[in-house]
Amino acid sequence: MRIVIPDDGDRLFAGAPALERLRRLGGVSCHHDTAPDRESLLGRLDGAEIILTTRYKTDFKGAGLLDRLPSLRMISVMGTRPRMIDMQRANARGITVTVTPGASAPSVAEHTLMFLLALAKRMPFMVPAMREGGWPRQPGVEVAGKTMGLLGFGNIGKRVCRLARALGMRVLAWSKHMTPGRAAAEGAEAATLEACLGADFVVLLLHVTPETRGILSRERIARMKPTAYLINTARAALVDMEALHDALLQEKIAGAGLDVFEPDEPLPAASPLRRLGNVLLTPHSAWDTEGTQNRFINLTVDNIEAFLQGRPQNVVTEDA
Repeated sequence: MRIVIPDDGDRLFAGAPALERLRRLGGVSCHHDTAPDRESLLGRLDGAEIILTTRYKTDFKGAGLLDRLPSLRMISVMGTRPRMIDMQRANARGITVTVTPGASAPSVAEHTLMFLLALAKRMPFMVPAMREGGWPRQPGVEVAGKTMGLLGFGNIGKRVCRLARALGMRVLAWSKHMTPGRAAAEGAEAATLEACLGADFVVLLLHVTPETRGILSRERIARMKPTAYLINTARAALVDMEALHDALLQEKIAGAGLDVFEPDEPLPAASPLRRLGNVLLTPHSAWDTEGTQNRFINLTVDNIEAFLQGRPQNVVTEDA
């Protein structure tokens, strides 16, 4: 069995016990960078029966790439969606594609809560002032009794809901498939999108789809309260980023915690977001903890083991 990891640029598998588990399943070729071009990638993948791809580093969609890999039987994706895989072609070829659902949920939920508390306690103002020798005064907000408008109620959303409820917050939850029963099971209330926008903290935890892309438009941002905070640990494409910048600059909302950016990552050094005093910015790092990395690594290998044992798990057939 030829197993190829073509794109371990973060060296997640370097020295990891999971790599030895893979080697017990077959011959393993692990590349600690990303292929510079398509022909180099095909060279790495020549004869591959199983591909383990890390964190969306490689595009398997274009130029009929899958059709040039006749031996390929499985792709194990380190991520919650196969968004870099040509799923239509994979299905037609009978290639099994697996993902790692929920692997980053604990870390992203904690990061989201960190944003919430830091914004409530005025950290974007306090920390720089203290570093500059000041002794700042600006009243914070107690989050107990405040309302969270939670857009998205998957693995991460449910965890965020539990953490918010533990702080005494009221949680309004909206998603495409929300029901009163789903919300109530986590102590939340099923609500409309418009109701969630009226919360004290609006939290984005949606996947980007044609329906959700730009869902937080200029018009919807304008419906938020001037005392409200926006937290986005999902994807920047959910938000009209220009409209958000304008709202923050003009203090039409109180502040934001942002871990994701559009159109570019890394966030350009000259980005006007970096100059705003009511924003907390982190470098798309909400997922990046030792716990998440271990779950990603081990679950991708678990999925390969299960496939080879004839009991495939975490299989997906579409990018949704």
